[in-house]
Amino acid sequence: MRLSRRFRDYRHAAALEEIATSFLPRFPELRHLDFELDLLPSSSWHLGVTEQDRLPPRIRLRPARPTNPSLTYVIPHEFTHLLQRPLGLVPSGERSCDLYAMARAGESFRVSPGYLRVPRAIRPEWPLWAPVATSLAREALRERSAGRRTYIAWWESEFRRRVARGITPIDAFPPPADSGAPAPGAA
Repeated sequence: MRLSRRFRDYRHAAALEEIATSFLPRFPELRHLDFELDLLPSSSWHLGVTEQDRLPPRIRLRPARPTNPSLTYVIPHEFTHLLQRPLGLVPSGERSCDLYAMARAGESFRVSPGYLRVPRAIRPEWPLWAPVATSLAREALRERSAGRRTYIAWWESEFRRRVARGITPIDAFPPPADSGAPAPGAA
């Protein structure tokens, strides 16, 4: 990963580079890919854009403070676009990109994915639901490997079902039996 001059000159460059670098271990396929990290104009409507038809490919991020929670979603999402093209390891499309990004880094998302259908009511509470969504994303990819073509729709309906049933993140991931913590619903 190389940084463009515009990126290096940005006042939050070091912090943004640190955030981007923190996600790279979840994308080992990018280790040997030469790509550039750059900035979009601050007036851009996009949070991030991946330009795959140039050499080297370039990821452009809208300038943001390092505390902006959308970066925890946008950076893995844009890294996944590099897995789509030029590497061809992930099916094309934005919803597919979201699901694959979530399967790799979703527990770090502080905002909900932008293209998958997520119930609006839980968007403000996304960090609480991220572990459930991530676990289901990994399961959806296993479903795809087993031949299910509708793996994205499966994820959306299964996640919506869990939210509607009130299966909270705590219920979905109870503490281990030997942790000393009470089981969900125990008084």
